[in-house]
Amino acid sequence: MKLKKDVSFSHSAVIKITDSIAQVKTDCGLEYKATGFLSVDSDSFLIDKGFSVTLDSRFLAKSFNRYTLSYVSDSALRGRIVFLQDGKEVTDLFFLEAGANVFNCLIPDYLDEKYGNDIASLSFESITGKAARFILCDLSCRKHRVYSRDTYFIENDRFKVGVRLVWGGGICYISDNLNPVDGLQNLVNQADEGRLIQQSYYGTGENEEYSPGYFNNHRWRYNPVQGGDKYANHSRIIDIIDGDGGVYVKAQPQDWSLDGAITPSYMENTYTLTSDFIFVENRFVDFSGWQHPPAHQELPAFYTVSYLDNFRHYDGDKPWTNDSVTEHPDLDFWGDPRYNKYCNFPLKPGNTETWCCWTNDADNYGIGLFVPGIDLLLAGKHAYNKSKDPYDTACNYVAPIKGLRLETFKPLEYSYMITTGSVEEIKKIFYNNKDFIVNDKF
Repeated sequence: MKLKKDVSFSHSAVIKITDSIAQVKTDCGLEYKATGFLSVDSDSFLIDKGFSVTLDSRFLAKSFNRYTLSYVSDSALRGRIVFLQDGKEVTDLFFLEAGANVFNCLIPDYLDEKYGNDIASLSFESITGKAARFILCDLSCRKHRVYSRDTYFIENDRFKVGVRLVWGGGICYISDNLNPVDGLQNLVNQADEGRLIQQSYYGTGENEEYSPGYFNNHRWRYNPVQGGDKYANHSRIIDIIDGDGGVYVKAQPQDWSLDGAITPSYMENTYTLTSDFIFVENRFVDFSGWQHPPAHQELPAFYTVSYLDNFRHYDGDKPWTNDSVTEHPDLDFWGDPRYNKYCNFPLKPGNTETWCCWTNDADNYGIGLFVPGIDLLLAGKHAYNKSKDPYDTACNYVAPIKGLRLETFKPLEYSYMITTGSVEEIKKIFYNNKDFIVNDKF
């Protein structure tokens, strides 16, 4: 179920030019003055840098915390919107994908229940190295419901799932009404911004515009992380839309190894509950313009409480035939070079049974993850102490991995499902729904 709905709108406009100033009226009813364009062709502008829009008076003194742009562009753009907040001028930077799109954006202080007014101007520039054909079709502003800055919950008869908005909307909470384990409620470790169940990607190591920091005694690389960075700076919520049985969130992530360096990228998640599993759709777009090398991508990063301490997955070559499952009860820390090679589990060619789970043997209960189309699994334990506390430093981890190159301006999309229960129940649910997801965009 897609909670983010496609919106149709008219693409045309009437443009009149006087002394290098364009007066524009679009079919959507938007009127504005534009300057800084290279040329005009029919109903659109050719722009590079310095294209500026001054709005009509209906946007003055209107209180809002979310703005919406309808536009058409043949390449990716960087935009800026200038408005007043508490009497002070605020400039908000945003990014637009190529195409005919609708872009929604919550203002930076949305979670603090702040509002803006008096939109003074907008400006746009191409970020692809070539001029862009562009038309701003419509702009609207509204007061959007302010959700809890901590955790927003969705729930059905089986599952309760929490996404932490102040940490970019990553999953911080999963509970199961059929859970038989005393004292075990939340199965997800949320000790810091790097835990959760969340998107995380790896790009360039270094270039003339970018120099990374260090983490775990290693020089790191460009690493947008949904929750935030290692210095506890939070990622930014860009949009949230709730619906029947699910929620859509969009975030602008921090770069993990740097201090407060929010990345030029967006992450989108749609979380949907069914009676048997949690369905997650992920989307990531990088607007850096950099050339990224191939890397092992976490799809997703998945952290559980330490108590679920036995890692299981299918390691055979006869998928979905009820073949035996491999278990690894004694894994070490995946980030330690001494043990890392024992934490990597390449999948055999043709193995489509690419699920895994963390369970506790005494209870025969745990949490499972199924991501089609991956190459290997990376799994391990950190500071193992068998704690049931989701805020404990100790945790277990798995990342379904695929070798992918981030292509700047191009969306990376994939989906996965999560379920809970005994090993047999987890395996059965994934078997019954194995054709539900096709990650063909890999």
